[in-house]
Amino acid sequence: MTPSAPARLFGLLGHPVGHSLSPAMHNAALAAAGIDGCYLAFDVPPDRLAPALAGALALGIAGLNVTVPHKETALALADRADPGAVLAGAANTLVPDGTGWRAHNTDIDGFLKALAEDLGASPAGRRCWILGAGGAARAVVVALSSEGAQEIRVANRNRNRAEALVADLGARLDAPRLEAVDLDGVAGRLEPGDLLVSATPAGLAPDGRWPWDLGRVDPGLVVYDLAYCSAGDTALVVAARAAGHRAASGRSMLLHQGAAAFSLWTGRPAPIAAMVRALAAAR
Repeated sequence: MTPSAPARLFGLLGHPVGHSLSPAMHNAALAAAGIDGCYLAFDVPPDRLAPALAGALALGIAGLNVTVPHKETALALADRADPGAVLAGAANTLVPDGTGWRAHNTDIDGFLKALAEDLGASPAGRRCWILGAGGAARAVVVALSSEGAQEIRVANRNRNRAEALVADLGARLDAPRLEAVDLDGVAGRLEPGDLLVSATPAGLAPDGRWPWDLGRVDPGLVVYDLAYCSAGDTALVVAARAAGHRAASGRSMLLHQGAAAFSLWTGRPAPIAAMVRALAAAR
């Protein structure tokens, strides 16, 4: 479909966004649903989110996704928020609501659906490790807690951020053992059966190598990388599989969080098949 002059506009705000497959996925969804609309990606530096949201509202943009590094700030700038976004302290989907934005977090269910679909895994009873302490990591902590994880350990390059996340979510979640740990010590403490979730771009290393030797861990880890590549797998997924672990990258999470966002914006079921085809073609 070629959008007309009164077409509805949707978009992604992040920094950077040049690698994103969201435009391909959502434009295919709009076409399949017969909606006169267009989805674009906008590179918005960290200090420009507030004016970007005000401008988007003034322009009548019909819905937004927000990604790194804006998820926590997007929630703070929203006028209203759903319980999941409030609980996580982060939002990835915004819906215009009168004179402001209503914030949602579709990452929580999107992550759980992707984990089950790609790896046949549940967090229930597992010891879980999260790399990263941003908005995506917050959604993962909420998801793991809701599904009965035995322990949740958060590691970040800046340990203060991990400790702040743990203090904040620990006070609001009926969570299992939740603690911040040193990033450098994680690799030596992993055991078969653990779930390792990367909520950082580390798996997208420019040299194509994951910085830790996952071969030091006996086969049996479950590894999920929220990042994804436009072609192939992330360095983390490649390294994990080479070491005998089950691993997947974030395409399925992108799909499922995006499908939920589409329904919030349009009031219609998302055309999943068309979105899957678009992601496969983008590969």
